[in-house]
Amino acid sequence: MGIGTETARLLLASARAGVSFTRSVTIGRQNYFSSHAETSRLLREYGRRPGDYPRLLTGPRGGRYAEVFFEALGARQVESLDASNYEGATIVHDMNQPLPRQWVGQFDAVYDGGTVEHVFNCQVALRNCMELAKVGGHVLMTTPANNYCGHGFYQFSPELFFRLFCPANGFELEWLVAMEDGPRHRFYQVMDPAVIHARGPVINPFPVALYVQARKVGEVPAAWTTPQQSDYRTTWEDRAAQARPADRVAPRRGLRSALEDFLLEHLPRLSRALEAFRFCQLNRQFSFRNRAAFKRLEKTPAGLKPRRG
Repeated sequence: MGIGTETARLLLASARAGVSFTRSVTIGRQNYFSSHAETSRLLREYGRRPGDYPRLLTGPRGGRYAEVFFEALGARQVESLDASNYEGATIVHDMNQPLPRQWVGQFDAVYDGGTVEHVFNCQVALRNCMELAKVGGHVLMTTPANNYCGHGFYQFSPELFFRLFCPANGFELEWLVAMEDGPRHRFYQVMDPAVIHARGPVINPFPVALYVQARKVGEVPAAWTTPQQSDYRTTWEDRAAQARPADRVAPRRGLRSALEDFLLEHLPRLSRALEAFRFCQLNRQFSFRNRAAFKRLEKTPAGLKPRRG
């Protein structure tokens, strides 16, 4: 678990956007991995003088914990929560279990830099993150989305966070960014599937992580709203308004469907080979080239901005 250069960039962007880090807690004690040169460059990009943060610019790369970086974000107090104190966490708690009440609503910023995917009872872990934040505070997460199979118990879909961090659960999702860990380290703003009325699946050759920024607008209800995938909810609601299933007429099938059926029946190997091309990165619908689902972000001295064109 730790903060690299691109995650540091996003946290600095969140701070510039108004996220308060005054009293912060990290889920798991986070390492800080950026080099001194990278850190100095990032601080200058975001209008900060590197000389004001001498503790951040000392020590070997990878040999520092992230508290010194959170101080640069404006933190006056930084706690760390972990299931063990082997790395010196200040709060020892198993995230599989509900949060002790004395920690509820105590923090301006709750940051998970790669813990929840390692917690089997991830629903409890996510709720704990939400409860740690005070009203008006934020939950910030960097979590695996694609090509991390075997890294932890889970990889997460963007849809989960759109449905979870909702007003009914006491939150508003302000920002969701997909980070492609390839040679160019590209960022994409992820659009809500419920708004664009389409899924946004990605098949790509590089690991992809999600950066989540969600603001707490009210207390998390005792019985929260269970997330349901948006397109299924729409389908259920549409069909509920139609005739009963036994009364519905089968939909008309077009020429494409008839051709697919013919190939599958008479040339199954060819059919399956052609079908594989649907689910590859050459298909715009299944890549970051799907501009309805993903908006490219540019890294500029003023922060992250949507790319034109």
